Amino acid sequence: MKAAFFTHRGSVRSENQDALFVTSEAVIGDMDTYAVVNFDKFPTCLAVIDGMGGCNGGAEAARILTSAIEEAAHAGEFGSEFNMADDEAALREIMLAASNRMSGEANVNPELREMGATFAGVLIREKSVLAFNCGDCRAYRISHGALERLTRDHSVVQELFGNDIIGEDEMRSHPRKNIVTSAVSADLTEPPELYVKSASRWETDEYFICSDGVWETLPADAAEAILQGSFPNSAESLRNALMEAGCRDNISFIWSGR
Repeated sequence: MKAAFFTHRGSVRSENQDALFVTSEAVIGDMDTYAVVNFDKFPTCLAVIDGMGGCNGGAEAARILTSAIEEAAHAGEFGSEFNMADDEAALREIMLAASNRMSGEANVNPELREMGATFAGVLIREKSVLAFNCGDCRAYRISHGALERLTRDHSVVQELFGNDIIGEDEMRSHPRKNIVTSAVSADLTEPPELYVKSASRWETDEYFICSDGVWETLPADAAEAILQGSFPNSAESLRNALMEAGCRDNISFIWSGR
């Protein structure tokens, strides 16, 4: 399998507060164009991490959470056989470890007390995939050309959508779209929410993980049309569409296929 990935500050932000974890390595900082990595070992973890924009320490929070994912993956915390309870426990340990590190930094520098990050990703195994998220980064499956969201946002607009107050496309432009209801942060009064969903994996399935800057910038049908193109070459078309759209947020994605 392959993973095509890209992360950039976007057209407006002065700093890239996103990060990626791709198969075994952290990816931090702006990329000029997309890159591709091959992988053939399972389980494989792919994740997009988004430092909370506008808060001091957003980039550092993303780095801390990415580092916690990297350490868990290298330590073999994700088992070769699917066990949803074990996967969820490993992810919660990652979130706790990252939160503790953020808290430690905030104790030294009080200006960082609001630092935090959201994330989403997939654990790919030979016969299954586990999608996960905390916050409003998303993971999708692409099956027979159709884009299916596997994760559930922790956000005000997700609650409005769930209560049939707004449509899914309205989530992209709603004035409260940036309010998340859960994140991995330095100032936790209770454990952050974690959403997990397992699914069978077919050889033709592809997976797409992105930060909110991506799904807010491109309508679902526009993204789906690009992702129906040849993999991984169409990653360049996706990168160009995002940059040309004048995205106001950082933009990061991982697209996995064959």
